[in-house]
Amino acid sequence: MTLIETRNDVLMLVGREDFTPPRSFGGASATATHDCVAFAVGEGPVTVELTPVAAGGLQPLGEFVIEAEGLLSLRDVWNKEYDAAGVTPGLTRVAVLGDDPDAPTHVALVFSAAD
Repeated sequence: MTLIETRNDVLMLVGREDFTPPRSFGGASATATHDCVAFAVGEGPVTVELTPVAAGGLQPLGEFVIEAEGLLSLRDVWNKEYDAAGVTPGLTRVAVLGDDPDAPTHVALVFSAAD
């Protein structure tokens, strides 16, 4: 688990160093491009889990498949890295879970190889 104190209400999980962030959330709490998942977070400190195991007690906010080069990197919009996890290069499934559907303060990013 990583405790993040950011000045922005958006965090990202990127699969490539040269990634493409989403342009809009379209009213959703989480959105993605082919290599980046972006998700809204609440004000104040946010706890984020980057894990291959699903966390209990959290609501699904979105599920996406992104391209990864072997590393998933948790970043803010200023590209500051907070955590990282090694994955098999290729397509990775990412489920975004949170304790609140609009502005979560606890988020789990559950990753697995995409079939």
